[in-house]
Amino acid sequence: MVNIAILGFGTVGGGVYEVISHANKKTLSEVNIKYILDLRTFPDHPLADRVTSDFDKILADETVSIVVETMGGTGAAYKFSLAALQAGKSVVTSNKACVDKYGAELERVAVENGAVYLYEASVGGGIPVIAPLKDCFTGDDILRVAGILNGTTNYILTHMQSEGKTLEEALKIAQELGYAEADPHADLAGLDSARKIAILAGIAFDKYISYESVSYIEGIENVTSEDIRLAEEMGCVIRLIAKAEKKGDKASLLVAPHLVASTSLFHAIREAFNAVSVTGSAVGEVVFYGQGAGSLPTAAAVCADIARVASGTGVTTVRKECEADFLVEATDEKFVTLKNGKKYRYFE
Repeated sequence: MVNIAILGFGTVGGGVYEVISHANKKTLSEVNIKYILDLRTFPDHPLADRVTSDFDKILADETVSIVVETMGGTGAAYKFSLAALQAGKSVVTSNKACVDKYGAELERVAVENGAVYLYEASVGGGIPVIAPLKDCFTGDDILRVAGILNGTTNYILTHMQSEGKTLEEALKIAQELGYAEADPHADLAGLDSARKIAILAGIAFDKYISYESVSYIEGIENVTSEDIRLAEEMGCVIRLIAKAEKKGDKASLLVAPHLVASTSLFHAIREAFNAVSVTGSAVGEVVFYGQGAGSLPTAAAVCADIARVASGTGVTTVRKECEADFLVEATDEKFVTLKNGKKYRYFE
């Protein structure tokens, strides 16, 4: 039996319980949720007796080998993750902000203490992309990682296109359905996508890269219904694309709305779905597609990492520090001008 503790029992943490409860695979069926850390009590939940607000209790319990961090933020989430790793407990997380800001340190501490730090669910929700980047492309030189990495903006752009809605109208619907936060700034401004492409680029290029190093970040705030209509006349759709491209011994990262050509697989990505394209020098383009958010899809990715740790196949590698001159601005972007005079980057 493998004992775990879930830190934060909200959307993702609750989803982890659901996935484990219905697991029929041997590795997960042997996982026991011994503690749930939360300030709330959940009196009607089947695991109500396992809820605690005392992290030290979890830290001191030598039978707990995996800590599942689904709290979000970079305050207590970082503090608790660091303490768990220092105690030799492995940490699995869905927290992209914490991975982006403290991933370098947490991975190093994990290795130093014989633990594992994994974060498959931090990018792409239920899409398995981080593990394949680490394991399946080791024999190839990755030239580009590109993706539709934010379900909120993709949902908004899809409904602006299909129903002729304004951005504000589509955003309101997305909020009502739970796809968008009450404060959607991080999504609309491209910050969420920037954090995610920085994480993917760091793995692809074997370096620690922060979203603050992304040279250009533009969201969808200035995309209009007219832009989308004019793009359709050209056989294109507008999507928020995050890209990391290798250029010799340099690389560029950016996030911006693009005109997506009908020949691209990204042209068909609709609603709140995500897609990630990985291009290798030998394999060519490989595309991962699926639900990029939501309780159960994200929890499934978390549970995959739990299974990796429990089975002994999860490995943390310490990546290289990013040289000061490694990241450069993209200078060879292709632009297309719409009939209304607005310029968009072109993705094919």
